[in-house]
Amino acid sequence: MPLQLRILAIILAVSFFFYTIHLVRKDRAEIRHMLKWLVLALVILFGALFPEVGSEVAHFFGIQTLTALSLFILVSILLIIVLKHQMSLISAEKQIKNLVQEISLLKKNVEEVENKNDSKQ
Repeated sequence: MPLQLRILAIILAVSFFFYTIHLVRKDRAEIRHMLKWLVLALVILFGALFPEVGSEVAHFFGIQTLTALSLFILVSILLIIVLKHQMSLISAEKQIKNLVQEISLLKKNVEEVENKNDSKQ
């Protein structure tokens, strides 16, 4: 890995790490959601500091370059994260639908009770 690319990867990883911490401190994100991004920043930093390890792993799996291995791993991780968020979104949509239905039923019951009280008077 060329020295310029290593330096750039280190700078980006450290910047990304501190930006994630900044988001948590400013209460724009929760630590439980940002933990995976902090780990990802540390992995990128480790890969930039020790590219030989990554090259050996790539060759072990029959991949020609560290770049191809990195791209494959990062895309895989991002796909897993997107799938997890999609499942959370689907769950939230179901909960919202159930809550709307419950509120509608409660509203109907309240109106029926009010109508009965009005008719008794």
